[in-house]
Amino acid sequence: MNWSVSGLQFDKVNLIVGKNAVGKSRTIGVLNLLVDIILQRKEASLYDSVVYKIVFSVDEDSELIYEFTYANGLVVFESLKDNKGCEYIFRNPSQTKLYGEIVNPPSNKLAISVRRDVITYPEIEDIVTWAERYYNVRFNAITPSVVNGMSSMNLMPYRENLISMFEFLDEKARRGIIKDMNSLGYPIEKLDVTKLTNLKILNVKEKGIDMVLWEDALSTGMLRALYLIVFVYYISVRDEKGKTIVIDDFCEGIDYDRAIKLGKYLYQYCLANGIQLVAASNDNFLMDVVDVKYWNILQRNGDAVTAINIHNNPALFEKFDFTGLSNFDLFSSDFIARYKK
Repeated sequence: MNWSVSGLQFDKVNLIVGKNAVGKSRTIGVLNLLVDIILQRKEASLYDSVVYKIVFSVDEDSELIYEFTYANGLVVFESLKDNKGCEYIFRNPSQTKLYGEIVNPPSNKLAISVRRDVITYPEIEDIVTWAERYYNVRFNAITPSVVNGMSSMNLMPYRENLISMFEFLDEKARRGIIKDMNSLGYPIEKLDVTKLTNLKILNVKEKGIDMVLWEDALSTGMLRALYLIVFVYYISVRDEKGKTIVIDDFCEGIDYDRAIKLGKYLYQYCLANGIQLVAASNDNFLMDVVDVKYWNILQRNGDAVTAINIHNNPALFEKFDFTGLSNFDLFSSDFIARYKK
């Protein structure tokens, strides 16, 4: 099945919204596949055709425009240039030019993936480094088996489980995690790791309760919130700037009050710590805590998905500001349909 997504534009923090079956998870999948292909974790030859055009913002004045096309598993087009007219890669079926020189990359590999040199090819390094610092979290897949390291489907590119990430953090960070969990309504008093033979267990001590809980005894909501908070602390200290977190089904399995608090917490944390956040959800609690200026509203026509946002429809969002409606009404009412008429 063909699938196209267009019009997406991401800011420092973002929320992808759309009705059921409109393509939110598929859109996340399009982003994940882009990263997999750049990092050579997935062969594009598995697909009949793959076409991407991505614009990366380097700073306030500079952009990198990267495009590539696979057909029958082979690269038939690749281009990297900036918004000032400089061309770094141009590739067609007959030849490939890399920074003005003719090169011969494998026909099934992107030139951006096989030529890395931080001094000679800094623009390539910018894009590949972005891909290396891209994390995909499947929120509804955070389960005891995942956090103990038995599965890593929900997190990429790193595969550390909850315990290894927690052990990486210093005491100050661990105290911060406990404080933040308390702010969400989870009265944690102490977190530590116990080693049993070849097994490590994260112990959770709650205020007023004598019994210590292992992580697999926590409620689904508490486990997912703890995992996510440990995770953002972990990547904050592990990586330098330029991190991107993409979360599908954000806050699923968490009660309404804590979901609102976790939504506010994560968006504020990412803004404060220079982490680009892209979350997908159609729950009204999250829509009402995330400013509509950070939204991408997906609409689907057959196999084509388009995004409506403040960048490609500024007048729509300006008009909505004067309606007095809640954020959720922008999604649930017929406001967009009436505006387009």
